[in-house]
Amino acid sequence: MGIFSLPKSPKGPSRLESAGVATLGGVQVSLTLLEKLMDGTSIPFVKGAVGTALEVIKIAKGIQSDREDCDNLIKRTTSLLIVILDSLKGKSEKEIPSYLKQAIERLSTNFQEVLDEIRIIEKRVGKRSSSSIAKAILYHFDNTEKLKECSTKLEWAIAEFQVTSKVDSCLKDLERHEQLRDELRESRMVIQDGQAKIEAKIQDGQAKIQEDLAKIRDVVQDKISGDTPLSLPSTFMPASPKIFGRHSYIEKVVRLLLSGTSTRVAILGPGGMGKTSVALKAIHDARIIERFGFNRRWVPCEQATSVPLFSELIAKSLGLPPSTSNDRFSEIIAALEESGVLQIVLFDNFETIWDIEGERSAIANILSRLASIPTVSLILTMRGIQHPASNLIDWTSPRLPPLTPLEMDPAQEAFVQISPDSEGDPNLPELLHELDCMPLAITLMAKLAEVGETIAELLSQWRQEQVKLLSQPGGDRTSSIEVSIRLSLISSPVRTNGDAIPLLSVLAKLPGGASLTLLPSICPSIPGWKGALRVLRTAALVYDSPDKTVVYMLSPIRSYVSLYHPLADGPLQALRHAYYELADEAENNCRGSILVEALPELSREEINLESIIVDALQHADNKENAIAAASAYSYYLNFTQPRINVIEAAIQVARHSRSDLLPFCLHNYADSLRYQSQYDAASFALDEAIDGYIKANNKINAAHCLWIMGDILRLQNKCDKACSKLEEGISYYRELGDVGGTADCLMILGQVHGAQGNFEVARSTLEEAKSMFLQVQSGIGIANCLQSLGKMYRAQGGYEVATSAAEEAKAMYIKLHSPLGIANSLKVLSDIHYDQGQYVEAYSAAEEARVQYIKWGEKLGTADSLLSMGHSLFRQGRYDEARRAAEEVENEYRRLGISQGINDSRRLLGDIHRMQGEYDTARSLLEQAKLSFSQQEPSIYTSLGLASCNSSLGKISRLQGQYDHAIELLEKARTTYSTLGSTKHEAAECAEEIALALKARNSGEKLD
Repeated sequence: MGIFSLPKSPKGPSRLESAGVATLGGVQVSLTLLEKLMDGTSIPFVKGAVGTALEVIKIAKGIQSDREDCDNLIKRTTSLLIVILDSLKGKSEKEIPSYLKQAIERLSTNFQEVLDEIRIIEKRVGKRSSSSIAKAILYHFDNTEKLKECSTKLEWAIAEFQVTSKVDSCLKDLERHEQLRDELRESRMVIQDGQAKIEAKIQDGQAKIQEDLAKIRDVVQDKISGDTPLSLPSTFMPASPKIFGRHSYIEKVVRLLLSGTSTRVAILGPGGMGKTSVALKAIHDARIIERFGFNRRWVPCEQATSVPLFSELIAKSLGLPPSTSNDRFSEIIAALEESGVLQIVLFDNFETIWDIEGERSAIANILSRLASIPTVSLILTMRGIQHPASNLIDWTSPRLPPLTPLEMDPAQEAFVQISPDSEGDPNLPELLHELDCMPLAITLMAKLAEVGETIAELLSQWRQEQVKLLSQPGGDRTSSIEVSIRLSLISSPVRTNGDAIPLLSVLAKLPGGASLTLLPSICPSIPGWKGALRVLRTAALVYDSPDKTVVYMLSPIRSYVSLYHPLADGPLQALRHAYYELADEAENNCRGSILVEALPELSREEINLESIIVDALQHADNKENAIAAASAYSYYLNFTQPRINVIEAAIQVARHSRSDLLPFCLHNYADSLRYQSQYDAASFALDEAIDGYIKANNKINAAHCLWIMGDILRLQNKCDKACSKLEEGISYYRELGDVGGTADCLMILGQVHGAQGNFEVARSTLEEAKSMFLQVQSGIGIANCLQSLGKMYRAQGGYEVATSAAEEAKAMYIKLHSPLGIANSLKVLSDIHYDQGQYVEAYSAAEEARVQYIKWGEKLGTADSLLSMGHSLFRQGRYDEARRAAEEVENEYRRLGISQGINDSRRLLGDIHRMQGEYDTARSLLEQAKLSFSQQEPSIYTSLGLASCNSSLGKISRLQGQYDHAIELLEKARTTYSTLGSTKHEAAECAEEIALALKARNSGEKLD
């Protein structure tokens, strides 16, 4: 038996088989009868239609292959002919209404189209014997599809003609009743004596007439509007859809459906998630086709508005003939039980019928009765996360989880499938991320891109218009995101819970999701939030995090709720107040050195904090609280991962409103810029902040700004100016008795002394700062001092004690969850490894530090780490890799305006060219770096830079036979190196080069 063969029941023809008018065995009888009927009619347009239909039957009868499909086509054709001829019984051409004539003419056209198709099939069949096997197979499948299309076309024609003929009948009944009513009215006017019996009869007759007229009008209206079984189109299965990223899920569906002879599978999830596509893809799987053949049924539940209509849809999907029975469902059950074949029924969008008020019990009984039939498998798609009728139906295990949004890669594939020109667009991932990779939103957005909108334009429009961009007037659930979401919001559970929509309005304001521990404080006006949350989960309007501690809402749903169900003023103020308090708590945790314990909860709320604060800065009546919250939140970010978008918005509002909080905002803004290596902008903001603080007599914050400015000047290698600002800050702090602030300034001052080579002063200053940090119990301050001491010991060549200090600092930073501190410690350890000739270890530590700097957003640290990696690569002889690193980092230093970094990059590039024998290029780069180093403020770093340039230039001079010049340059370099404990290796290397130059000069040879 082939994969499309239908097993037959041993009981004889079933009700499903009896649905057609003629079987193959009875075709000859039908042909003879129909030919006689055709000869007996004199109506030309009828005779033409019947003749064409007879030709279709004759050709179909003669095709020996594809028998089952040909039989089906013959049944459809014969049925339609009998319906036509029956409707015209006893009528002359003049008695046929115009609309019935038009209907028959349309049928004639349908017959002609089918005849054209079947003639093509007849020709193909004749060619099969001479065709290749591959072509024969292709013909077979194409013929099967064509025959099925022809049968479908005739099925629609039968339904349409039946409606037309019924309308004709109803209109005649209506006309007859109207005449009767007129006659009764005339009779009432004639009878003047008012006999009681006659009057009663007249009244009874009128009531009956009105009742009948109402019924007839309802029937006519129903026939026209398509709400009765006769007007329902046949429920033919849609084609297999193109689908992305659901392959493993579909495989689970297929395996569940094949796990027994009677299985029950539900595909659940939010609206717009692609449940229907997954179900159709599964039911079109080759393995499902092999098992069920043509007994795969599709029931579009969104067409059902009542239980009777639902039953009629099921009957239509099974191919049952129209019926006037009051117990249509019993006929369905009988047909399924008598058929004896495996059947699978897909109930699509089942929530439509499930949510009909007062009908859930009846629907549950229907579903459970179908599930009880041993040969019937069920698959349904439904919004929400709850399996329907679980108390009555044993859903096949394991139950499938609700569908979730697509991953980024399949989301991009789905978008590009519709809009190929969007492939590779750099803005596409960002757009899809903002849509939360929701399949329906992706499809609708891709269609906009398909007609010419760029991804950048769509991204901008989405941010402005939100969900309105993806909605079409008059659209349905597949063409309008608003319609799809609205259907979930008007579902019975949501509609009947008074707290569901208010809670949804709160959650829509939280793009980062709502923490269950915070929900009581952010929605105090919704005491029943727990019950409402259960309802929203059931409707799949929200979903849980894996650890069940946070509830989220998809971006399109948030947009829709915000637009059509905005949060009322009272709950909105409560929400803002809760997040203002959270921002204050974040700042206090940083000041109190208990950030570690609070960090997980705070970091989880960052997206919500930013959204709430920015929204309040734009729309709140009282913006002072929003400005204060922005400043507090920025302070917290400077301890975790500096960002400036919120504080920039606050500064703009504070300037406009002339807020007293402007200096605080500028202060935190400058600190953020410092961490991002934007030193000039940070200094400008600090100057303005200091002026504001001094005017307000706020010396403590003015002192803190001076400390930040001193650190910026240190990073810019402006040591003297740095010392001046720091000493000024220390005087303020000591006047105010602020030990912690004094320690901050002393720590930076110690680093400046170390950069100037004043190691003993640097060590003493750092130890004093460390002691003060211990006094105020500042873990981060102690770790910073240890790290600074490690750098200083390394500069003096004390590698063991330097390593110990850096490792201890790193351990403290890890405990304090300070990624920047961890990165700084790794950078110090990398430098220590490098100084000791451990280049592989140095590279590894620098690479790890760079990863941390990138996460933090610290651009200078990122560049410094890459430079260290380049130096380590150079020392390992990996010159091409070292060159790429040096060129990349030079460009980065240029963007940051760090002249020392630019010089270091050029020096490394010069050494690489030197080692590759490109002496002229090397000399040019080294001379440029040397000149720039000589023009900078004297420090240990500039001294080392000059010594390195002299050493490399001396080596080039020796190799080019310029021995005297080489000895002069190398001697300068050796002298500088000898004064610094950390450069003993370089000093020894210079001595070796001098010895080679002397030997070559004395022997008169040029040595390599």
